[in-house]
Amino acid sequence: MNSKLKDEILAVLADRQTDIDLTKLSDEDLRTYITLMAVKNERRGKVEYAVETVRDRDNGGADESALNDVLSMYGEKGWRLKFCFTDEVGVESHSATVAGYTTGTNATINEIVLIFERFAEI
Repeated sequence: MNSKLKDEILAVLADRQTDIDLTKLSDEDLRTYITLMAVKNERRGKVEYAVETVRDRDNGGADESALNDVLSMYGEKGWRLKFCFTDEVGVESHSATVAGYTTGTNATINEIVLIFERFAEI
């Protein structure tokens, strides 16, 4: 590792501004620098989360338009999607028995739960 990069790494770790020219680094030094920046970002402090839900369309399919709107809105505000899953909101069961014959209905509503993450401003 060259001494300039070493000085830059120490400056980054100490949270001082640096003026390193990434185009002049070797591949190995650039990988080291990228890894360092990832570690620094993980050390930035408090993380905050937001949860958003998007209901499926009436036909049971995902509402891509609504998903796109939510993802775009959070992305513009600096959030990144951390995790998502599908949740079965409710089951409605109705049955009736008349003269030994049973009939019933069963309906489920699914929604996609999106969990967003970003580092809180300190």
